[in-house]
Amino acid sequence: MRATFFGLEVGKRAILTQRAAMDVTSHNIANANTEGYARQRAVLSATNPWCLPSFNAPVTGQQLGTGVEATKIESLRDLFIDERIVRETSTLKENEIGNDLMKEVEAILNEPNEDTVRSMLDKFWAAWEDLSISPSLSELRANLTESAESVIAFFKDLDDRLRNLQGTPDHASEGSIENQIEDTVTQANTLIDQIAAANVDIETAELADGKANDLRDRRQKLVEELSKLLEIDTDWDSKGHLRVRAGSELLVDHSQSFHLFVVQKDADLPNTVSVEGDYPELSDKPEVATVALSHTADRRNITLAVEQTAQAHEVHTYLSFFPLNGSLAQFGVTSGTVTINGRRYTIDAEHTTMEDLALMFDSGNLNIDSRINEGGQLVLTSALTGTANAMTFENGTSNLFTVLNLQTSRKAQDAVFTFGGDRYVSASNVVRDLVPGAVLELRSAGLAHLDLRPIITGGRLKGLLEVRDGNIHQLRDRLDKMAWTLATEVNDAHRQGFGLDGVSGRNFFKLLVSDDPNQPYKDAMKNLALEDHITNDLNTIAAAGGTLENPTDRLPTYNGDGDGSNAIKIAQIKHKGWFNNGKDSFNEFYGEIVTQVAVESQTYERQYTYTSDLMTQLDSSRQSLSGVSLDEELTNLLKFQHAYNAAAKAISTVDAMLDKIINGMI
Repeated sequence: MRATFFGLEVGKRAILTQRAAMDVTSHNIANANTEGYARQRAVLSATNPWCLPSFNAPVTGQQLGTGVEATKIESLRDLFIDERIVRETSTLKENEIGNDLMKEVEAILNEPNEDTVRSMLDKFWAAWEDLSISPSLSELRANLTESAESVIAFFKDLDDRLRNLQGTPDHASEGSIENQIEDTVTQANTLIDQIAAANVDIETAELADGKANDLRDRRQKLVEELSKLLEIDTDWDSKGHLRVRAGSELLVDHSQSFHLFVVQKDADLPNTVSVEGDYPELSDKPEVATVALSHTADRRNITLAVEQTAQAHEVHTYLSFFPLNGSLAQFGVTSGTVTINGRRYTIDAEHTTMEDLALMFDSGNLNIDSRINEGGQLVLTSALTGTANAMTFENGTSNLFTVLNLQTSRKAQDAVFTFGGDRYVSASNVVRDLVPGAVLELRSAGLAHLDLRPIITGGRLKGLLEVRDGNIHQLRDRLDKMAWTLATEVNDAHRQGFGLDGVSGRNFFKLLVSDDPNQPYKDAMKNLALEDHITNDLNTIAAAGGTLENPTDRLPTYNGDGDGSNAIKIAQIKHKGWFNNGKDSFNEFYGEIVTQVAVESQTYERQYTYTSDLMTQLDSSRQSLSGVSLDEELTNLLKFQHAYNAAAKAISTVDAMLDKIINGMI
């Protein structure tokens, strides 16, 4: 027979359980506005019943309930939604920073506006047209140099602003992308350490089979904060410990954390993010080929078969020419014109030495390195590799190349390689556009396995790297190509003309020299400048074209101050097609640049808007499950309070019964 005190135990259990439920509800109300908090619920279960023997069932008896208990306090979370939010948060932040940065790029280009590259160039061409009318007027020559200086200043300012935004090594100022990458990596490392510490705290708190819901909420918040900075994947080891990966690299392995580093391979390649202190070696045969990863979305291993590497064309003269300071005429060279790489040059054989000839080739923006070796031979080497960049030489009215009798030292050759079942031919050994965000470097024939699995595949870091090494790098390349073409074509035409002093063969802009043999236009905006003789003496501006006075003349003659034919020739450069295989003029090419920037900006904006809407839906779905509703919690509070009061009343009733038995029956 059960004891009379049985009812007191049932009531006590009810009071304690309802009090626990009220505490959980109060905790929810207190954290209604806490970011990252997930609503909790006390799970109530009936305690094990007591078997009450009877006459009909003396062994098993009837089951009598013994009360209630809170078996666990569960956190209401949907792990699938949490994982979706972590993934989409990375995409949102990538597009958000891309959108912000591209808006800055658009502001730098300042289109449409009165002061742009297009308007500055129009004034420059117009100044040449004005000079052609009255080529001897010093005011018009001064106006031309001012227009040229304005073009130069605008290109330099544009280049400086883009460099400041990128944060190249000499422009890594506060707020630059370079600076933001370093700050973001620092933030990521802090979060990585905090997640590892949270893992330890959770394990300690759950040793007695408890559930550390608040600690798990805090860890989930840290994971989501980390996902804003870079795309991550989470999984669990065999013991149930959380692991965090970026790409194929572990960042958190239970209590261990692995930091990120900003590393650079060499000055010519962009820095990237690594989990190692050194630049990651992504090739099993670096002597054959290597790859530098920045922001590529490609995630795979590739086998690269290099058949041959690219090489530059090189020729030398068959004979030695001594003395080097003797005139070309004494070697049998006649005065007149020759064509080198499609550009026409005028040779005055009586007043040109072999040393002068080498210097002329060197300073002509021909992408040719010209030198005289110890044996007195002229050696010409193309600055660019590949068969498309093989040098071409053609006599005109001069027999120069017949006399030089050029011999091939090294033929022009393309790089040939295979990967992914496709065969590729490249004029350069540095392949930048085959895999976006990855730079392949071919070094020798052979087979190499490359790891194209970057650490940074999303988040703020991906957006920063993509805009810095993709959008802005390509924009600077196109603008550099524009500035380089301007200097090259104006110089080519200017050398054909005569200044007021009757001298020809001089450049208008200074020679642009690149440290990258496969990018002759590199840093053209930064280095664009007028020749010193132009700024020191306006009379050296070659507005006159000269004439051949007699049919037997091999060299044109300066024909007076009124000749402005060469100025007209230079002004007409504006209308010719110099870009995209001769299809686009300067203005058309610049318009294409501006349009491309606008399209890229709109793409980021559109993707950001889409991802933002998706995140709103996901957050709404999570809030419907995990969010705290004050109305619901207050309802639960009243429910548990009434149950608590009822349990207290039950205890009072049992107490009255016991009092009657103990005191009233004496």
